[in-house]
Amino acid sequence: MRTQREELARATRDDRYQRRVGKALDQALARARSNEPVTLDLARDRYIIFSDQHRGARNRADDFRWCERAYNAALARYFTSGHVLVVLGDGEELWQERAGVVIHAYRHTLELEARFHQAGRYLRVWGNHDDAWSSEILVRLYLDPLYGEPPLRVSEWLHIRVLDGEEELGTLFLVHGHQGTGTSDRWSRLARIPVRYVWRNVQRATGRGWSTPATDWLLRARHNVALYSWAKRQPGLVLIAGHTHRPVFKSKSHAAQVQEDLDEAERRLAAAPDDAELREAVGHRAAELEWVRTQDNQRSGPEGVTEMEVPSYFNTGCCSFRNGHITGIEIAEGEIRLIRWPDDDNRPRAKILARASLREVLEACR
Repeated sequence: MRTQREELARATRDDRYQRRVGKALDQALARARSNEPVTLDLARDRYIIFSDQHRGARNRADDFRWCERAYNAALARYFTSGHVLVVLGDGEELWQERAGVVIHAYRHTLELEARFHQAGRYLRVWGNHDDAWSSEILVRLYLDPLYGEPPLRVSEWLHIRVLDGEEELGTLFLVHGHQGTGTSDRWSRLARIPVRYVWRNVQRATGRGWSTPATDWLLRARHNVALYSWAKRQPGLVLIAGHTHRPVFKSKSHAAQVQEDLDEAERRLAAAPDDAELREAVGHRAAELEWVRTQDNQRSGPEGVTEMEVPSYFNTGCCSFRNGHITGIEIAEGEIRLIRWPDDDNRPRAKILARASLREVLEACR
């Protein structure tokens, strides 16, 4: 029987899977480059990027209901502070529910998003669970009456040119992140049938999810490596995705970042074994690592041990954690940040989990 680390090594060496994901991302990037990019001025612009809300019908199969409070609070804050809101796919859970049902269930949340659109500060990408919005007809039918003028555009990708004054620093390429996968991309129209008519009823009855990169650490690790492997081959480009439901910052998962902090604390404790404060710090970090690795009653594993050195891949995490937290990527004041709502005291404030100079990140990816 294989150990978890052996399973991980085998999954992350899946060259065929990496090639399939890479080919789909190549095609998406080619389509993006045939269109005019969005421009982000490092000194002036502010962005907040959220994904994977999975808004449903307020039943047991609805994962967003836990996070509605934090998400709505975040939208109010970012609208006031002048941020551009990016919804990076799977805003609605349209594999399980019909669009009209979801819109009725979360009309207020959607009205908060619509304010950004009406102010010219709203960008939206479709994912695998809301790929109905790839149809302009359905966008006009369901979303435009709520979002208002101008007509809403929902894209597969966002191609963002980063400037600092007149200096071009590089490119941000934003996709949901399901590209090239099986049930989420190539066979998604078939996969949604059992999800809507069979699994939805199971989830309503039991509250359980099914195995995807969002719920299985091994699938998530394999997919993170595939996304990273593609991104590191693109000079001057940083990939920002969602889909896996777990945040990644500078190509390191949150678990990997906590593991680094734990390793450092253990090195310091080894040099001063009688230091009670250091011993307590090691204990806190060890507890945090297991807390991060095991979420939502999922099978845990050694996430974060695969080396990914180039800071070319970021992941928003999600807005559907069962503890009511949401995570996202914020860009402001020349920095890129991984944030979480609420803060450590459960107040409606952003907690910065990691931060870096966006200029330095793009320079490291050249």
